[in-house]
Parts: sequence; structure tokens; C-alpha cells
Amino acid sequence: MQQCTIQGDMQSDRASEQYPTVNLCDDCVRREDAKGPDSAIVTKGGGYDPDLGDSCELCGVTVEEEKGN
Repeated sequence: MQQCTIQGDMQSDRASEQYPTVNLCDDCVRREDAKGPDSAIVTKGGGYDPDLGDSCELCGVTVEEEKGN
């Protein structure tokens, strides 16, 4: 899991909804990186942050499931 800022609800008036910081699993990070300029990831901020939840924002895999892979 990695903490990342992604493109969110661009219609929102709040920056935190336009570019939310979320946890993404390593597989989703690799998939998004492969998209190049079309990636939903704006920035990568480091390791997993439990305060942001225990699952990937994009696919829903949990920290425990990811560790099992």
C-alpha cells in the first residue's frame, strides 16, 4: 500500500475532494503508472497511512489481502 494523491471529483469546490489523498495497493499503483499521462495518480506520498483506511481506494483490496499476495 502507498499513500497517493489522486484525481477525484473535479466538479467539487473543495480541493480535498478534487485531489484526495488515499491508500492505493501496489498493483493499482503499477496499473496507474502504466497509463502514463492518463494516470489517476497525481503524486505518491510514501507508505501506507492507516488513518486513510485499510483498503485500496480503487480496487478495495485490504492491507491483509495485499500482504498475502
